[in-house]
Amino acid sequence: MFGILKNVYDSAVQPCTRNFFHGLLDNPRVEEICAALAENEKAYEEGRKTKKEHDDFKAKHKSLLPAFLLQGMPKDGRRKSQAGYTPSGLAMMDYDGLPRPQEYFEQKVRPLLERPDIRICWVHVTPSGRGLRIVFRIPSGCPSIEAAQRWMGEQLGDTSYDACVKDITRLSFAVPRRYVLYLDEDLLFAEPEAQPAAPVSGESAPAPLPAQQPAQQPAAPAKAYPTTFHGEPLADIARRCATAGGESEPEEGERHQRMLKVAGLMRYICGNDPNWLLQILPTYGLPPEEMKGIAEWACAQPLRPKRPQELEQALRPRPEDEELPGLPAKLPQLVDLLLSRTPDIYKAATAQGIFPSLATYVYQAYFLYIDGTLTGLGQMCLLIAPSSSGKSCVNAVIDRILASIAAQDEENRRVEQQWKDEVNSKGANKDKRKRPKTCVQWVEPDMTNAVLVQRLMDAGGHYIYTRMDELKQFDALKGNVKTNGQFNIMCLAHDESPYGQERVGTMSVSGRPHLRFNWNASTTIGQGKAYFRKVLIDGPLTRLSLCTIPDQGIGADIPVYGTYDETFDQQLRPYIENLRRATGRMECPEAYALAKRLNEECRQKAQKLQSRAYDSFRKRAAHIAYRKACLLWLANGQRWEPEIEDFVRWSLQYDLACKMRFFGRETEEEMSREMGYASLSYSTSATLARLPEEFTYQDLVRARLAEGQSEKGAMDQLKQWKSRSKVEKVTSDKYETATFRKLN
Repeated sequence: MFGILKNVYDSAVQPCTRNFFHGLLDNPRVEEICAALAENEKAYEEGRKTKKEHDDFKAKHKSLLPAFLLQGMPKDGRRKSQAGYTPSGLAMMDYDGLPRPQEYFEQKVRPLLERPDIRICWVHVTPSGRGLRIVFRIPSGCPSIEAAQRWMGEQLGDTSYDACVKDITRLSFAVPRRYVLYLDEDLLFAEPEAQPAAPVSGESAPAPLPAQQPAQQPAAPAKAYPTTFHGEPLADIARRCATAGGESEPEEGERHQRMLKVAGLMRYICGNDPNWLLQILPTYGLPPEEMKGIAEWACAQPLRPKRPQELEQALRPRPEDEELPGLPAKLPQLVDLLLSRTPDIYKAATAQGIFPSLATYVYQAYFLYIDGTLTGLGQMCLLIAPSSSGKSCVNAVIDRILASIAAQDEENRRVEQQWKDEVNSKGANKDKRKRPKTCVQWVEPDMTNAVLVQRLMDAGGHYIYTRMDELKQFDALKGNVKTNGQFNIMCLAHDESPYGQERVGTMSVSGRPHLRFNWNASTTIGQGKAYFRKVLIDGPLTRLSLCTIPDQGIGADIPVYGTYDETFDQQLRPYIENLRRATGRMECPEAYALAKRLNEECRQKAQKLQSRAYDSFRKRAAHIAYRKACLLWLANGQRWEPEIEDFVRWSLQYDLACKMRFFGRETEEEMSREMGYASLSYSTSATLARLPEEFTYQDLVRARLAEGQSEKGAMDQLKQWKSRSKVEKVTSDKYETATFRKLN
């Protein structure tokens, strides 16, 4: 067994399970850091960085990566162990300074994979993108790691490997899955054979093994099976089957039963061949003998004429089930500054939430959009996340962004209150001074329609802004309880349309200013779904920018913010001044060209997904993303940064992923009803479609929870399905769908 550490600063070593291993390969943070390291290498090679800048950047970022202790495990679980290390039976070799490590692998390493005496477990490109790491099982009888490395170097015909890697305490930094060139998972996690302890420092190592000395192991399988299905890795499809319905990866106690189910599904696209299954199924720590029994049992069952519905769903994952994209490794300078004090867990939500406050500084600036119309830069952002997840994460940075507006508003409110006191002190028949013109931009969320109209008129074309800790505070603008006035305001604010009221009273507020209104709001998932339930296809949702906070897990540490000090304010001030100066009709060719590319990318994805909900969301989402690009360009002194494109593309994809995750299924169903027919992907029994052909009550509960419904009502739903002959009860807690019965 080998170990794993959070980073080089961590001293506690945990045993690395298969789940941990794959979790790191798919970790977005690992992907970001390695992308940054690769860019660092490129910048140095092109002369854009000095050697010191290159080395400092590399050292800093590599230290943030999780790391493996592949060659041994400390006996006391501490990296700097006083009790010594237990060898893992693995050795590793580094070949550095390779401009094309993939070609080196094909030429030198791949020919050795078929040799039974060479048991290579894992080969991957190193984090910098300019090296190759080879992990292999130490041959039987080899006395040390150093001797094993010399022997492997001779087999490769290249002894120029990094000799420092012979230390049993040497770390191996994590890399993303796309860096992996070869992986034999079972061999990597196999129990070590009896090996002599690694020689102590200064002890001479015995001579290397003969090149042809065979190791005792089963012969390699004669047949090489495909690893993909229609271009998608079979292993990824199998993992989706294992976690269908929102389930976590199987843990000890449920692994065998879950893998029986996964094997029973995957055999339909693996030729009902147990040997093929064994090559692509995740084992989740199950021993090879048990996995062999699972594969053979699954393939012994009769095949049905049609692929199971669960497999079909895994083959064509719905857009609302997609993972949220991670932030780009390199951010625009302004965004990088604004996120510099934010904990990592909150950075994505904060990156989306900063734009309404930034847009509040812009005074009547308009840009030509790709549809031929002029657009303002208004922004509205809704954070939707579980209760107690830290939904106020964006507040601290918004306070710093709007600090100058808040100070100006305080003075204007003082003048306004002084006038109110003066008016109230005079009698009814006394002449009273006219209401002073006071522009208050940061308004309270509990204002009425009259106050909103008055503030808009006082602002004289400037944006006004509010922040709502709960989305329900928007109901203060509802007006007549029989109308959906608050949703109308959301729609009109996006378009900056005229909005107001007409009253005949001399003391009443009358006017129709343009609705330049930016806001941030937050809500829980359940309340957010309920709030928009009746207006899913009426427009409000498409005009908002959505964000969320990932689950931190039970017992997670409290995220710690950095300090917003005078230095931060000084760095932010030039960007704010640039936004203040922007006015009139403006052009940003780079943002315009980007908008065209993003619209085309989204259009093609909508066609591929065949999702009406995605197609509806993507149009205005691309428009909102264009506004963000223009805002960043203005804040940067009307200079374009290459990082703006990557960030705006991420912002668009993230916004759409959030909308599909929280509202995609319901919107699709509503649009289907509106058009008068049932969707191919969503029917009136959408919950039933998510269930396997044989399911239990708990399966139904999990499916309901994944759709935002509660457990309450699950039994009534079952009774309804039974009465309509959609399901049939088999045992006290087992049900079959009508489709299942027809196929038998």
